[in-house]
Amino acid sequence: MEDPKTIVCPIIATLDHTTLDLVPGKLDNIWGIWDWDMSFGWVQIPPREAQRRAFDDSSPIRTPAMAGGLFTINKDFFFDLGAYDPGMKIWGAENLEMPFRTWMCGGAIEINTCSIVGHIFRRAGVIQKSVSGELAMKQNTKRAVDVWLDQYKDTHFIASPSSKKVDGGDIVPRVLLRQRLNCKSFDWYLDQVFPEQYRPERDLVAYGQLKGPSNVCMDTMGPGVGHQVGVFACHGEGSNQFWKLLLSGELRNGALCLDGDGENPRNVVTYECHGLRGNQQWFITEERVLKHGGSGKCLSHDGKHLLLLPCDSEEDDTRFTWSFGAETDKLLERFYEMYAKQFRYKTKKEREAEEKVRSKRKVEVKAAQKRKEEEEKQLRESEKEKRDKLEEENRLVEESKQKEAEQEQLKRAKEEEEFLKWKAAIKEKEHDVMKRQEEEEK
Repeated sequence: MEDPKTIVCPIIATLDHTTLDLVPGKLDNIWGIWDWDMSFGWVQIPPREAQRRAFDDSSPIRTPAMAGGLFTINKDFFFDLGAYDPGMKIWGAENLEMPFRTWMCGGAIEINTCSIVGHIFRRAGVIQKSVSGELAMKQNTKRAVDVWLDQYKDTHFIASPSSKKVDGGDIVPRVLLRQRLNCKSFDWYLDQVFPEQYRPERDLVAYGQLKGPSNVCMDTMGPGVGHQVGVFACHGEGSNQFWKLLLSGELRNGALCLDGDGENPRNVVTYECHGLRGNQQWFITEERVLKHGGSGKCLSHDGKHLLLLPCDSEEDDTRFTWSFGAETDKLLERFYEMYAKQFRYKTKKEREAEEKVRSKRKVEVKAAQKRKEEEEKQLRESEKEKRDKLEEENRLVEESKQKEAEQEQLKRAKEEEEFLKWKAAIKEKEHDVMKRQEEEEK
């Protein structure tokens, strides 16, 4: 049965702007969502919505957000609801402002899974500027935030600090429209339409830019699933450097989660949040060391990309230290005290006790190392003494042998001299005998 207050959207198939070919792999993500910086994205249908549809692929999908220019709507309802905001400029943010208004003011948004429309997206970077010089997207976003987000405006300004300074123009007509339509609160929208969205007071452990070793910040280095995350100079403008650590252990940037592969230390990427923990679960200690739940390794970087390395705080724990900034210290301390056991963290007393044990252990290790060095020194000295003694003994033996050889040589020389003397005496005696014989014959 048709409902005149239901906006119906098609599944949007992306066409290549040069070939008009269908871009593969884009039809799985058909649930429109947003993050607190008001960035928009398409993700897979969550389990809650799949169960509501009884896992029927032909059943319409209720979506928290939508494409701002591709939908069908009852004409009367469109204008009764306020049409497009006439204060918005050129392009952008209508895909969030209209869903907020529709859901909160008595309507609904569904995606017809049997309807697929091909769409050629503009090239990256093609966006016009408004007369005031501010980007139209930021101006339009500010209007939507100021009119519809109630107390959650501050959450948006934390996620997108520069947005607070943007002039969104006169919003009085839209505020009066909201009052006239008797619209519900943004809390109602989060409870009933988008309960999957995290809320700072309930789900957040820490947020902000993650400043790592060497005073650089964790940066997505560009949008998209599967993008290798790196580090870049801290700029304080949120966006690619705005991260949220949730109680579930997810470390999010926008609608994507930081995903790590313990087997490949360089495979730290942004990926769709799946809620299954594992590769997307992260822990932060009081020392601000980020540990990967799936592998137990610690997060560091090489000056360009993030790395998962074996934790070795005994040697150098500074290379694993990440800071969300002073504004989240109270959040972190509350987290440690309230959720320590549930999420395998230690309480303050437990951490202090462990620190004493670690300090004692360090002293014992140093003492043992010193004893080992002394023993090795004594052993080296003993071995040297033995070698010196053996060398001295060998030297004495050699000297004794040398003396014996010299004495033997002298003895042989003396015997040879005596032999020569004896031989000369015999010869002289023979000569005398021969001489007497000659005289007798004469």
